[in-house]
Amino acid sequence: MRILLVGAGGVGGYLAGKLLKCKKDVSLMLTPKTEEVVRKNGFRIIDVDEEFTVYPNLDINGIYDVVFVTTKYYHLDNAIEKIKPFINEKSIIIPILNGVAHFEKFKKLNAKTLKACIYILSNKKAPGVIHKKTPLFYLCIEDNEKIRKVFERCDLKVKYSKNIDEDIWKKYLFISTFATLQSYYKKPTGWIMEEKRDEAEKFLDEVIKIAKEFGIDLKNEKEKVIKQALNIPYESKMSMQIDFENNQPTEIETLTGFLAEKSEFINNFYKNLKKSKSCDTIRIQH
Repeated sequence: MRILLVGAGGVGGYLAGKLLKCKKDVSLMLTPKTEEVVRKNGFRIIDVDEEFTVYPNLDINGIYDVVFVTTKYYHLDNAIEKIKPFINEKSIIIPILNGVAHFEKFKKLNAKTLKACIYILSNKKAPGVIHKKTPLFYLCIEDNEKIRKVFERCDLKVKYSKNIDEDIWKKYLFISTFATLQSYYKKPTGWIMEEKRDEAEKFLDEVIKIAKEFGIDLKNEKEKVIKQALNIPYESKMSMQIDFENNQPTEIETLTGFLAEKSEFINNFYKNLKKSKSCDTIRIQH
């Protein structure tokens, strides 16, 4: 089975590395700078309890059976254009991005799309080097026989979901809340829970209310999210806060803006964050 992955950062890079380690046929679509490094040194994964180097196929050609798209939202349109020559009606596309609105962009493609979300704390340390910071890895994906074969004999925790929309909203509840508050206050998760817990709980309430409008019941998830936030490392940061700190484009539209249209409380954070010059200007299309 031929697998293509687009967006080999902290999430996609780790996923590709593990698939390659268990002898799957994986090709990576990389930027020229990263491709040059990987051709010379291989693709290195620094995990919690091991380090290893794999050697992906970098010559992209033909039709792929499975395509993972793991870019940031603001790179998604470009990624979709790049994969078009390498898919057909038998291909399966699996977008693994933050948020809930990006799936609409795949509906016009001549391929089957499966929804997914992932829990992982990992980042690109350097071109061709991925650093996973904690043992956390949990991939939720729509159940599919072909996809089960992709992960056969791989040391990865995968849930083949019967209710993927609910699973995606559960993650969105956590990440939208803490990505927004961290970016707004320029502080990590631990500080938010110590100093701004009331605002975190209010934000969670607002997301739960919005989810209900989409037919998703998250009323039992609030306490789970609070417990999760209290148990992760104090200095943990979401990628959106890191992007703000590094003056990079951010995912504010998909993590905050989408909700701001439906909540005045969230909109107050959104409007202030938008004043930052690092915000990207892509609006989610409904």
